[in-house]
Amino acid sequence: MPDYSQAKPTMAYAPLRLEDYDISPTHGFLPSEPPLRRLPDPYYAPWEDVMDRFNQYLLAHHIRRLVRKMPVLGTDKLATQAEYRRAFSILSFMAHAFVWGRNGAISEPAAEFLPASISVPWVAVAEFLQLNPVICCAAVCHWNWQVLDEEAADPMDIDNLGTIHTFSGSLDESWFYLVTTAIEAKCARGLNAILAATVGAEQDDIQQVTLALHQIAYSLGEANEILERMYERCDPYVFYWKIREFLAGWENMEDAGLAHGVLYEGVDDTDTFSLDNWQSLQRRFRKYAGGSAAQTPLLQAFDIALGIKHFPTGKKGPQSSVADARNRLRAQGVPEPPIVNSYLVQMRDYMPGGHRRFLEDLAATCKVREYVLLSCSDSLLHMGAADDPRVRMRQAYNGCVDLMKSFRDKHIMIVSRYIIAPAKSGPMVPQRVAVSCPGKMAPPSAYLQAMAKQMPESQSGGRLGGDSLPADPVMYPQTNIAASTTSASPVSKCPAHGLISADMRPNSVPAAQSKTRLARRLDEGAVARGTGGTDAIQFLKQVRNETADTRI
Repeated sequence: MPDYSQAKPTMAYAPLRLEDYDISPTHGFLPSEPPLRRLPDPYYAPWEDVMDRFNQYLLAHHIRRLVRKMPVLGTDKLATQAEYRRAFSILSFMAHAFVWGRNGAISEPAAEFLPASISVPWVAVAEFLQLNPVICCAAVCHWNWQVLDEEAADPMDIDNLGTIHTFSGSLDESWFYLVTTAIEAKCARGLNAILAATVGAEQDDIQQVTLALHQIAYSLGEANEILERMYERCDPYVFYWKIREFLAGWENMEDAGLAHGVLYEGVDDTDTFSLDNWQSLQRRFRKYAGGSAAQTPLLQAFDIALGIKHFPTGKKGPQSSVADARNRLRAQGVPEPPIVNSYLVQMRDYMPGGHRRFLEDLAATCKVREYVLLSCSDSLLHMGAADDPRVRMRQAYNGCVDLMKSFRDKHIMIVSRYIIAPAKSGPMVPQRVAVSCPGKMAPPSAYLQAMAKQMPESQSGGRLGGDSLPADPVMYPQTNIAASTTSASPVSKCPAHGLISADMRPNSVPAAQSKTRLARRLDEGAVARGTGGTDAIQFLKQVRNETADTRI
């Protein structure tokens, strides 16, 4: 067996078992059984009652009012892991709807204070599950799916899955989550293969390592195919302008209205009487990244298995030639460079505790890349020994790396199409539908303006005591009354019907009105940040290039 015992610090080797880390051999990082669709104890009815009509409440601007009225419930009546997951998922939806749920109303800013009715149980549930109390991949993808036909040939096929909850109630948002859910399910085979490859490397079994690498490649191939289907049922415009903001966290969100983060009331402000100034209170605010693909342990598991190293964004790590890598491995006491991309390591705090520990233990025991490096020399390839088992193992390894690079190429394309392009083009202005009157035409917005002037002042605050707020002209430009009554579009009275006529040419939306939203048109040269708060394209391109550099 090749001598790489001191190539890097390791724990005493013992074969890992997926079940020890709350990982399913058949569903991977998804639960083995479909997530609960309702908490069974009626004690949690106040939560479930909101979720029963969550989309309707969000549309009607009721979420903040309802959350403030909810009681502060304890978590002692949550009896199973499945119940804790359900609680975390629905509390995440309600919390992000409360913080970001302006529903297109420009006069309603992002909320810097999260009421105790959400924050107290959310923090408690998060501590039990050992992850940060903020929306994450687990909340919307791992614990938010249902099987449509349990008798189907492949129950976990993406066309047989549905979501339990979404913010927008749209098919686009459901599909966006389900693509990740389906990838997780299909790649369970790959997780089992990673463990088999790790054992094979320890036992110096080239055939087992090669077979396991082929199985990893099969899973990665399926993942690539599913990711390509993102375009089928998720529209980039809908995602960027209607969905994405709800998935953002409160880190690096100064431009979106959260300069300090969010204060979790009842958790971080219980002793504010001892604080002597506003600056002291500011330090209690929490800053968390939002939902991100980097939070799925699946890709990090494949990275670890294939020895793909990632380094701080904007810095080139010590990538070296194959010969240099072999020399490092053979040198006694010289370890391989550790994974030092702080963002990827940080994202592990947004994974359930068992999944995070699996990645840590896998990194301490998996030596597949070292085994391939030391087993197959360049001379074997130069000799054309295609039938040599060592050559076939090296080719199988490179095939896995190529598929990882392909997956990341596709991810970059999706980010470019779903974030960069909409951010540069700005919101689309629909053609206004005209309302006719004798000899005149009037856009609906002008008609509504005229009606508003005739409305009694007591009714102008909106329904339910002011819950209905004016529409944001950036999110919904067709309702931009101010833009439709400019000097370029003269307004006149229609004598016969008292309506208003205006020029029908579309007007641009003032850019200044969109400065405090995550979904906004970006100025020239501005950075497009992901919901995790990073420079999305720079980060993803570096991760892709580091993957390509791993090829032997």
